[in-house]
Amino acid sequence: MVESGDSAHRTRTLALAVLGGTLALLILLIAIPLVVPHESLPEPIIVFVSIFILIAALIAGIALAYLFLARSPSAPVNPARAPTQIPILAQMKSASQADPAYQDLAIRLLDGDERRVMKVLVEAKGSILQRDLVRITAFSEAKVSRLLDRLEERGLVRRERHGMSNRIRLTLDQT
Repeated sequence: MVESGDSAHRTRTLALAVLGGTLALLILLIAIPLVVPHESLPEPIIVFVSIFILIAALIAGIALAYLFLARSPSAPVNPARAPTQIPILAQMKSASQADPAYQDLAIRLLDGDERRVMKVLVEAKGSILQRDLVRITAFSEAKVSRLLDRLEERGLVRRERHGMSNRIRLTLDQT
């Protein structure tokens, strides 16, 4: 299975290769009329080269647009290299002992959706029902469950049965 960080790296490399190849093709195609006098070229060849230049320029533009738009303000953490638990947070006994700088750092290390779930949990003073989390974040039930699985693997939250739902608690609140 290909990890999301590895997939993004491969896609970016492919886009760079397409851009490089297309730019080389454009240079060669534009050089043809400069090397060969265009008076000696038949008109269908000139039309063919012109259309080919247009197509190559479109491909180069698409590859370049992908490279610019695929940049994210914060690079995602590669899940293969990320620790399954954040040791500093796992060792803390209570939220009162937790240094706010560590909490802020832990939240910044999460991806966007995980960060959103954690912020909702913090605003709820460390405990919230899973169904309320679904309602507040407007994520699907399945997505919230997957996000909680990842946060639970990292040791940041724990789930407790609460009737037909789960109560989600920050592990920092454990005493």
